[in-house]
Amino acid sequence: MRIGTRSTPAAGVALILTGAGILGASLLELATGARGDADNPTDSLAFLSEHGELYSYSGSAFTVAGVALVVAVLGIWQLVGTVGLAFASASVLGILGGGFLIVNGILRMQSVGTVPYIESMDQSWGESAYLAVQMAGTQGLMSAGLIILCAWLVSLGLLFARRRIWGTAAFAAMPAMVLAILLADLLIPGLDELGLDGLFVVYAAGLAIGVPLCCAAFGISATLPRVRERLRLAPASTRAASL
Repeated sequence: MRIGTRSTPAAGVALILTGAGILGASLLELATGARGDADNPTDSLAFLSEHGELYSYSGSAFTVAGVALVVAVLGIWQLVGTVGLAFASASVLGILGGGFLIVNGILRMQSVGTVPYIESMDQSWGESAYLAVQMAGTQGLMSAGLIILCAWLVSLGLLFARRRIWGTAAFAAMPAMVLAILLADLLIPGLDELGLDGLFVVYAAGLAIGVPLCCAAFGISATLPRVRERLRLAPASTRAASL
């Protein structure tokens, strides 16, 4: 599949912004140290009342990350030019993941005013409204967007490896680890009962820190002219497989 060929650093810059937005969203929400349990509506309503602007800023950061991800995916695809079905499919999913992050960010920004207003009419309504934001946004849209981003980064790592850009390709191990933990949790019955609580910490750290670091590594690499040129020059076997 082909989507044109153009060599600019825009895709790399966008990928750096994607990582910065995700990392920034996490840091903003935890900046005061008073976040409490995000799944506890009482704690979260108090947080929105006292530090609602930080929750809104984190939503803005997710929105920027989502827009930047769409630009990065399309930019890399345009840079590479002809790709196989697997990478094209991963790229389409990457665009979808960017959309999920955008909607999650907008949901956060809107909830800062809406949820406290609903709470002012009835406490239980406010708690229900926040839980809706938490389940639809954080547990739904945000999680889906980040997981899709991990999958796209792994596919990007494979692309870099096929172009023999080994140093950058190695960073794909971070999102691959996140996906491996997620799949293990889904496929291995009773994994939670094995006392492997550290896996969740690794999973959360991988999403909040490892994925942004991977985005930065791929983004910086994609701004280098020699890397962009190598990405454009596919091996003969790759070109044949893409036809």
